[in-house]
Amino acid sequence: MMLDIEVPRPDFVRRSWMSLEGLWDFSFDDDDLGLSKKWFLDGLPNPVKIRVPYPFQSRLSGIGDESIHNIVWYCKTFKLHEDFKQARVLLKFGAVDYKAMVWLNGEYLGEHVGGYSPFSFDVTDYIDYENTLILRVEDFHGDQARGKQDPRLKPSGCTYMRITGIWQPVWLELCGDAWIDRFQVFPDVKSKGFQLYTYVKGWINGLKLRLKVFLAEAELINLTQEVKENPLRISAELPEVCLWSPEEPDLYTIELSIEKNGVILDDVRGYFGLRSVSIVNGKIALNDKPVYLKFALDQGFFPDGLYAAPNVEALRRDVEAVKKLGLNGVRKHQKPEDPRYFYWCDKLGVLVWEEMPDWGMSLEYKNLNGFWNEVEAVIIRDFNHPSIIAWVPFNERESVSKNIEHRKFVEEICLRIKRLDPTRLLVDNSGYIHVGPTDIIDIHDYSGWKGYRHFKDVLLKRIQSLKTGEPEKLRITVEDFKYNGQPIVLSEWGGWGIKGFRPIVDREVYVYGPPVADECEFLTRYRENIKAIRECELLAGFCYTQLYDVEGELNGYMTYDRKWKVNPEQIAKIHETIGF
Repeated sequence: MMLDIEVPRPDFVRRSWMSLEGLWDFSFDDDDLGLSKKWFLDGLPNPVKIRVPYPFQSRLSGIGDESIHNIVWYCKTFKLHEDFKQARVLLKFGAVDYKAMVWLNGEYLGEHVGGYSPFSFDVTDYIDYENTLILRVEDFHGDQARGKQDPRLKPSGCTYMRITGIWQPVWLELCGDAWIDRFQVFPDVKSKGFQLYTYVKGWINGLKLRLKVFLAEAELINLTQEVKENPLRISAELPEVCLWSPEEPDLYTIELSIEKNGVILDDVRGYFGLRSVSIVNGKIALNDKPVYLKFALDQGFFPDGLYAAPNVEALRRDVEAVKKLGLNGVRKHQKPEDPRYFYWCDKLGVLVWEEMPDWGMSLEYKNLNGFWNEVEAVIIRDFNHPSIIAWVPFNERESVSKNIEHRKFVEEICLRIKRLDPTRLLVDNSGYIHVGPTDIIDIHDYSGWKGYRHFKDVLLKRIQSLKTGEPEKLRITVEDFKYNGQPIVLSEWGGWGIKGFRPIVDREVYVYGPPVADECEFLTRYRENIKAIRECELLAGFCYTQLYDVEGELNGYMTYDRKWKVNPEQIAKIHETIGF
């Protein structure tokens, strides 16, 4: 059954929903007057128009202002569809960076802190036929998780234009007085089935949950169970088993409905994949079979929308580009992505390491619970995507080797992730420095421009240090780390520029090592590096930096506007001929 990819979340679809995207009123509040002047009641003074969900710094927003404005306001007037008067109405935000305060028709709904996690409000008691929705967004780009956003006026290096405000969909959903808040599917490959956890809100006596599962158009499961616990747990065996993998990304459609006395109060539709992720004999395994990770680094930036893709097809094309290169996955770097991106990874068969946006945040205890709230919300949202095989909460946090508070911060977040989701792998602190609770040891090394022999020797030395001792001297682990045979992945390498290419935005060029002269020299260097990687038998995978250029960082297979700098067929051929 084909899902509607235009919905904000293809993995969780309600029958009745209403988009609030499009033109909104918008005002900067540089002097922080809006609260005292009660803009939430009286409206915005001298507003301009902004196209939601694009941040004001982007061209697609219609504003394109790259100067610093820490406080902004949004206002949207809209009329409610007639059918939305029948039951409860939920107001949902995909993501708003960073702190959002929300009013509907003058009533304060609440606030949300965190630029990457979804949030929602039950607005049934406040919504009318004609409505005014107002947001105040505060984003000082201070001590907070912001990923690769650069707080400086002019970004440079490997950090990029900051974004503020709404950058994912805003929409309304219609549900019943009892409704499905979320569901989680725990696939069980060995038993050829799954366990379903369904979380219900507005719970009342006499509720029943109906579960239907389809493969293509064929109905495989149709059962009803009384809701006696919350979450409701159901175990089911699939009569027809099709495992999800990059080669055969088969998806099961799932339909859930809450009923009382034969009347449907709420229904949602989504999907899941039957697959397992594990470590087998020191190798990463998918469905109990070793899988070698062939990844590209993907940072989720677009030249015209920044964090927000211009359309759903742009997300699809990025996923298709990975397949064209003969790769099987991406490391989604420092950005929990729009769920529609993960839909295409699920649908087309692309593995994902989903990385949290920890850069910009100090590892001080005061930030732990706030960061965890965001991490937890992202993992809960993205739990049912079979393409996601690993969570990566931190990247290149060197201070953990000398600062015990920082180390405990990383360890605590990692332990919480493993409790929340024991079904996936964990990379604790990507690249350096690993502290202990990690399923994978990954390393970053950009010395490949020095040639095949040098690159191979460096990689072998770093890999062997884990077995012979003293990996801390090579910035791989903390001093007292005990290596237990975890798979080793080269999760950053390459990063080369090609002479003649310039940034398509006003930025200084940033690459790793001297650029190559042309595509021919790039392919030669790439082939030599791939050969070196292949000959390091203890490596379980690689991730090239990067899929496409981002602003001034010109080291992609493609330009920032997604034009090929190198022939993807030639790259795929190199992977194939060297044995990947």
